Amino acid sequence: MLGKYNRAKEEGVASAVLAADFASTLGLTPVVMKEGEELHFTTSAVCRPGLFLAGYEKFFAASRVIVFGSAEMSFAMSLEKAVLTERLERMCALGVPCIVIARGIQPTAEFIAAAEKHAVPLFTTREITGKVGTDITNFITDALAEEITMHAVLVDVAGMGVLLTGVSGIGKSEVALELVHRGHRLVADDSVIIKRKGNILVGRAPDMIRHMLEIRGVGIINVERMFGSVAVRVNKSVDAVFELVTWEEGKTYERLGSETLTEDILGVTLPKLEIPVKAGRNLFVVIEAAVASLRLKEMGYSAPNELEERLKSNK
Repeated sequence: MLGKYNRAKEEGVASAVLAADFASTLGLTPVVMKEGEELHFTTSAVCRPGLFLAGYEKFFAASRVIVFGSAEMSFAMSLEKAVLTERLERMCALGVPCIVIARGIQPTAEFIAAAEKHAVPLFTTREITGKVGTDITNFITDALAEEITMHAVLVDVAGMGVLLTGVSGIGKSEVALELVHRGHRLVADDSVIIKRKGNILVGRAPDMIRHMLEIRGVGIINVERMFGSVAVRVNKSVDAVFELVTWEEGKTYERLGSETLTEDILGVTLPKLEIPVKAGRNLFVVIEAAVASLRLKEMGYSAPNELEERLKSNK
């Protein structure tokens, strides 16, 4: 195990994806693309190159995916071939990630020649221009999202994504198995890939171990095969951290629930609970109760505050 946190990418580094994956995910048809070629993105924004085609190059966003719609293609076709060739080559020479032509419009020889000369992938699609731009932005936003891998278990407990942490062997997987048996859903066991999307964290399992649980003494089990598709999720927001800790005799543990613990993951602050593990303690019911308590707090209710008010009123 690589430890509790393992960063999957460094900040400030462009995200690279295979051009073939980019095309297949977005339903694009490759016109110019080399086998195994990668696309490098530093921004999720797209660029409509009308001004550049008109000869105004100042402020041109060469780091963005270039999207040609019917307006840009109509204007391009109105240019003399020599002018169009010169402007397309200048555009491609600036190192744009790729060019996408929407609405099923086929590129002319000038587009293909410029893309091939400067090794710029060129794609077409039948989708309307607005949708293409939105789909590309969503794809790149996901690719650029900061990501870490944590040694933990992620379970959907009554709609709340609970990240179970704790040292190896403390019983995280066994707790997850019992929660699944009680009707909750497994997202990931042992290794959880977490991405930050805005102010939301989304967790999933590595593809290799998706829907798998490792139970000591039993081995690897496939939760989906054993309990059905309703027992698993591909991904889930990470809403709270429950750390399982070994019960220590003589140690004072939180009894009122007034103490507020948090954990920071990728700059997002999550509520955290420390749950002592002791033989004979029903952790599954405790976790369900903890989730319900956090939900009530989100709605503005606090049992410790109510108790405090009752004590004041009885004085």
